[in-house]
Amino acid sequence: MSLVPRIHVLSDGLINRIAAGEVVERPASVVKELVENSLDAEATRVEVELVNGGRSKVRVSDDGSGMDPDDAVLALERHATSKISTADDLDHINSLGFRGEALPSIAAVSLFVLLTSADPAQGGVRVTVEGGKILAADGAARARGTTVEVGDLFFNTPARRKFLRSPETELRHAQEILWGAALARPDVAFVLRHGSRTLIDAPAVADAARRLKDLWPKVDKVVAFGASAGAARVQGLLAPGGGRGRPALTLLVNGRAVRDRLVVGAVLRVLRSAGSGFGGARVVVDLRLPPDEVDVNVHPAKTEVRFSRSGSVFSLIERAMREGVAASQGRVEVRSLEEGPVPRGLAEPEPGGYGDMLRDRGGVGRPPLFDHPAYGEAELGGSKGEPGEWMPQQPESDHPRVRSGARAGAADTPFGRLIGQYRNSFLLLEDDYGLAIVDQHVAHERVLFDQIRRRLAGGEAPSQGLLTPCLIEVDEAHAAALPAVEGILKKVGIEAEPFGPETIRVLSVPPEFDEEAVKEVVEGVLDRATALDGVPEGASRELEEELAASLSCRGAIKVNHRLSIDEQRALLDDLLATDNPYRCPHGRPIILRLSQEEMERRLGRR
Repeated sequence: MSLVPRIHVLSDGLINRIAAGEVVERPASVVKELVENSLDAEATRVEVELVNGGRSKVRVSDDGSGMDPDDAVLALERHATSKISTADDLDHINSLGFRGEALPSIAAVSLFVLLTSADPAQGGVRVTVEGGKILAADGAARARGTTVEVGDLFFNTPARRKFLRSPETELRHAQEILWGAALARPDVAFVLRHGSRTLIDAPAVADAARRLKDLWPKVDKVVAFGASAGAARVQGLLAPGGGRGRPALTLLVNGRAVRDRLVVGAVLRVLRSAGSGFGGARVVVDLRLPPDEVDVNVHPAKTEVRFSRSGSVFSLIERAMREGVAASQGRVEVRSLEEGPVPRGLAEPEPGGYGDMLRDRGGVGRPPLFDHPAYGEAELGGSKGEPGEWMPQQPESDHPRVRSGARAGAADTPFGRLIGQYRNSFLLLEDDYGLAIVDQHVAHERVLFDQIRRRLAGGEAPSQGLLTPCLIEVDEAHAAALPAVEGILKKVGIEAEPFGPETIRVLSVPPEFDEEAVKEVVEGVLDRATALDGVPEGASRELEEELAASLSCRGAIKVNHRLSIDEQRALLDDLLATDNPYRCPHGRPIILRLSQEEMERRLGRR
């Protein structure tokens, strides 16, 4: 009895289609591979054109070195490349592409046309491919450079095609690829067109900071930072986002835009510890390492890397990010010590201050908790030791001031004795332990966050209509995401509706928030919903939390805002009633304690 062989060699066509599944995930993958080829060919200008988010057509043109007719045909063979020759080359990769899989993989799942010329005087060549099969290779005129047109992506692999997202989502992914390439190579001009619209038109510039502003015109402040350790070097850019949305990170490793959870974790850790003000920040991290300390050959699409010393990389990036955050916040310099009476914060409140917010809630004055016997003589709690966070505690029954039954003085609060407001930004309090410093902005942010979360849980959502609706200009992807978040916005008192293909109209807002704050919050929610491609099951709670944090940050009283003594005490009482009076929604400490012992030690008394 003869055995039927079960092992066989796959055909070249099937091999190419399998490889395409690893290299080409979506139109953005095509954009990435073709743009990288253009940069490796020393192009000074790269133009990308998309139709239907790239699903119908991706066209990439450059003015690079081009190819002669023989090389153009050979480039469509698997593992044909000009960028490496020996095994040793894999340890010292300096080009973006090197596998020789991009062109044949893309051509295997599309209608593919390659037009290229290395020398216009000698003529160029047009190679036409359908599903991996070369149909023609004809002479054609073209200036020096290469144009690749990819049509009807995945036309012969319907199982892959059905997993493509909406044109708006695919466009966003392609745009992110161009952002990374443009930030890595500011010396190259980049253009991105979608249909009749030009989305990116970034001329060649001298530095990445200028490029960042060209890509995101709304960015008005860019801070450069850097750090080095041995042969490893980090340079970066930080554009604070004003406290809304998630930070957007572009990671470049030796000029290659990649994804890496290690680096993302280092960046987010620093931004979270810095407190509010960095939501929606744009961060560019440009990491330079010796080629033998980073492996770029761990993913077919070259989107991931592996570091030989990952712990050192994490520490270096974290140190550089802390430098960037410190530079963006500015440094405080003590120049002189002014003598004179300390303002007690007893002036009339400014319009729009915390008192106005209290009156909106039904009146100003001593709130009920100040008259409660359990809090009338409370003090600062927490353990003694180094300066740190202050944690309020209800007074023990044997506390001497509580036993005495004496009522609080005019400046007493549930937290101790209120000294007053410092620099119209911080509330100062004292007790037997020492000094407490309360950041009024983050304290109010915590109060608003709890109020908004109660509304999201089903509580009342007050809202007031705008006399003139607020119009927000967005792109197609953000406009398409509005239906997915309309219900969440209504829960907090924001009514928004589509108003044209690229405009959203806000009709009503919560009474405690101004129009500009709500506008930025809506943009942030749409950013997040777009990134999630809608609001998938299980993500609504996370989105609601982000909305509450963003609204509370934008609506909270700011620094340099004077509060009356009643407003100061009311804010402290509202803070005590929150679920977590120790930290704001973004993780920033609200209260700092300095013990008497610590102050005396630092002043040389101990």
